[in-house]
Amino acid sequence: MSEEQKPSLLIYWIKQIILIIVATLLISTLVIQTYAINDVSMEPTFDREGNRVLVFLTPYLFDVEPERGDILIVDSRVDRERNFMDRVIENPIVSVLTGRYSEHLWIKRVIGLPGDRLEHKDGSVYRNGSMLEENYTSGETAAGWEPVIVPDGHIFIMGDNRNRSSDSRQIGPVPIDNIQGRVILRFYPLDKFSTF
Repeated sequence: MSEEQKPSLLIYWIKQIILIIVATLLISTLVIQTYAINDVSMEPTFDREGNRVLVFLTPYLFDVEPERGDILIVDSRVDRERNFMDRVIENPIVSVLTGRYSEHLWIKRVIGLPGDRLEHKDGSVYRNGSMLEENYTSGETAAGWEPVIVPDGHIFIMGDNRNRSSDSRQIGPVPIDNIQGRVILRFYPLDKFSTF
């Protein structure tokens, strides 16, 4: 290799590395991300700390409506409007590089969609007058709340561990724009691998 070829080869590799970094950041900001679950609010679905999940972001960027039962990552700051920079800052790669982690991002289950009437009676959740069959929860819901009708453009979320979860019972219905993405699979621990 001649002396003239060495700088051009170095420039080629630098460009390739920059391209890989930019592509990785774009994919993890717009398409798919991983999240670590480090709280107990979704037990028994995620039964111990240290679960890692894969989250699909794209549907909610294109106004796809969530469905009842979806497990979502949501921004709990319901009093502010989200923007694209929120997605960039909350990107797990950016969080690691900056050392700033987004405690306002919650993992919760969709219980109600726009127009649903939700209420708590005798330890159970009722939607539109019918008691929900919730085999994914960790027992009866001890703390009640005032009946609510989910407004347009919002969802009602709850953790599966109802008695140890901060959710729509405290912050109210969450704007659909606050959805970061939908959990599609748990890949760690390996013996708990599952799709959602």
